[in-house]
Amino acid sequence: MSLYRHTRELLQSAGLRPRKRLGQNFLVDTKMLDAIIQAAELSPEDVVLEIGAGLGTLTQRLALSSGRVIAVELDEGLFRILQSTFGEGRSNVTLIHGDILDLDFSALMDVGATHASPLQTGLEWTGLNPVPTRIKVIGNLPYYITTPILMKVLDESSLLPIRMVLVTVQEEVGKRMVASPGTKDYGALSVAIAYRSDAEILKRVPAGSFYPQPKVDSVLVRLNMRSAPSVDVKDERLFFQIVRAAFQYRRKTLRNALILASRSSEMQLCRGVKSNAPTVDSALQTLGYDPRRRGETLSSAEFAALTNTILSLR
Repeated sequence: MSLYRHTRELLQSAGLRPRKRLGQNFLVDTKMLDAIIQAAELSPEDVVLEIGAGLGTLTQRLALSSGRVIAVELDEGLFRILQSTFGEGRSNVTLIHGDILDLDFSALMDVGATHASPLQTGLEWTGLNPVPTRIKVIGNLPYYITTPILMKVLDESSLLPIRMVLVTVQEEVGKRMVASPGTKDYGALSVAIAYRSDAEILKRVPAGSFYPQPKVDSVLVRLNMRSAPSVDVKDERLFFQIVRAAFQYRRKTLRNALILASRSSEMQLCRGVKSNAPTVDSALQTLGYDPRRRGETLSSAEFAALTNTILSLR
């Protein structure tokens, strides 16, 4: 039986239909599943955090090649199918019913280490170290919340040993993830990803690889996480505030974008002053940046230099 037919019949037997509101598109291309497993480069030392386990098709393959899998699924109906599939199956799969954006990744990594964990809703680990040293985040991300999920994973990577992020995303988002300064796809997401990882698009995933078929194609993107950020930043919070301001006011010059942002609650460049214009002008002059330049032309290193210079002028 084809994976497409199996997927449809499994949903029908459970009385379920793909929920457009949750961005449910199930991968039904076995060649793409093979490509994901190959790209993941899994070993028994790896702990996989799967975002959006769905019907468990990929989960089963991940469990065969990794030490353990923490599979997160929001939809209650799909979660019941997962429980039926893995309830008496592999002991290295734990199912989590919840929203990935609301879950504490550190707590997830401790699932199974204690019966008291409120997150534990699946199987327990047996004979495995509950403190992972190699985490890989894998998933087919819903289009409507791709960026928030990616930003959460990037934030968590500063606290946990996440070695790789391997995700299927809408092609447009994939291009933004790997974009270079000065290109139309370059944005705050591009800078955030370059700050913590080396990103590459591995493969195009045609819309026909999914059921139901989306209106656009997807891509398989791999982020090889850095052990340290790509640039030296003295204040990460201010760094990302400056980056967001530069792209929020994309049609403005860098100077005007920063001044506009500093007038709101979005960013405080210099405390206790009525105007941040002198600070912005001084920083740009110190760095030799043309004040008419637009933020979308700055690299991560240039954003970092700007952040550190502004801090020195406070």
